[in-house]
Amino acid sequence: MRNMFHRTLVFLAWLLLPATAAARAQESPSRYDEPDPALDAAVEACLETEGVTVLSEHDSICYNSAIYPEQFLKLANLPETRRIIITSPGGNVATARMMSRIIDQRSESVVIAGPCMSACAMVILPGADQLYIHRSAHIAVHGIAMMGFKSWFGWLKQGAAPTQTDFMMASLGYNLGYTTHKSGQDHMQGHLAGQHVDQAYIDLISERMETEAEAHPCRVDPNNYWGMIDAEHLQRFLGGRIVHMEDFDQSWDEPGRTLYRAITVPIAEQTYIFSEDYEDADCAVD
Repeated sequence: MRNMFHRTLVFLAWLLLPATAAARAQESPSRYDEPDPALDAAVEACLETEGVTVLSEHDSICYNSAIYPEQFLKLANLPETRRIIITSPGGNVATARMMSRIIDQRSESVVIAGPCMSACAMVILPGADQLYIHRSAHIAVHGIAMMGFKSWFGWLKQGAAPTQTDFMMASLGYNLGYTTHKSGQDHMQGHLAGQHVDQAYIDLISERMETEAEAHPCRVDPNNYWGMIDAEHLQRFLGGRIVHMEDFDQSWDEPGRTLYRAITVPIAEQTYIFSEDYEDADCAVD
């Protein structure tokens, strides 16, 4: 269901952003860059398309898609342009690493616009060397990604502690759920190391989500939490790579600014759960 809302929500947010962004830019002119009309035009054209498209009029490539081999292999075969605009709900972390390598081999700057979620936020964004953050961006990590086995096991078993047998089975790869979870961790650690980005880029977001999820009265699967990344975090870990950053979507405390507000349940300032996952866990939606 949620993918059906992506393009509509992004475009509606686009219509509401200019006045708000201009007002906030006046409040903190040193922190955010002023909107760029040429970039705005390219982003608007991109958000109205889907798939991988060359926007010849804007000398840009638009990657408006989930991260699948068919799409990023198409990207690899396109001629170079001024910029690659990426808006994506994400995909598999291992697959995203392959797409990141393709982007590494190209010379364009990378523009993050609209939703950059899951593997887009966790792999593609920290892998880019010349980053533009457009004000339409909504950047969110998928799941409490760096949770260790003991916490992961207890989360799913109503607080029970794993036995030595449980630890052994997990270490041998016989706990399929944890094996999948650990595989994602290993890919994240390898990717960030390869891109010379401090692992705290993902650790801190994961820890924050876990703390906020623990404080909430109803729990869902660790994979069903989402944590927003803000400007301070990006500047801390990717500051030298950021060429241009506008005031983008960073918190649930900004009325009218946050994508997905109609189909999510915020449990903290920057952490949320999609409503359908909240309902599936027998949590009441206010």
